[in-house]
Amino acid sequence: MGFFSRLGHKIHHAAARVGHKIHEGAESVHRMAHKVADVSGKVAKVAGAVSKVATAALPFTAEIPIVGEVVGGVAAGSKAVQGVATGVNRVAKAVDLGARTAGRLTR
Repeated sequence: MGFFSRLGHKIHHAAARVGHKIHEGAESVHRMAHKVADVSGKVAKVAGAVSKVATAALPFTAEIPIVGEVVGGVAAGSKAVQGVATGVNRVAKAVDLGARTAGRLTR
């Protein structure tokens, strides 16, 4: 075996090891991103439902001094939680797509 042949084999094996590690990492990221997207979608749905109920109850509870403020705070807070959860869901779906693509490229 010549020098260039051995060098080619070493480069090939190193590239294969790197590809294998990338594939393993992509699979791990895919699993986690998929779970995060699933949970954040559920959180966004629940926060949206809470926001709708609190917003609907706001006109009836606005006359009561402390209760009206609490209901208004719940409505605003749940709307914020819904927005954050929706953003996390979108980012997690994008990461999941990237991980699946990296996993396919490194098979």
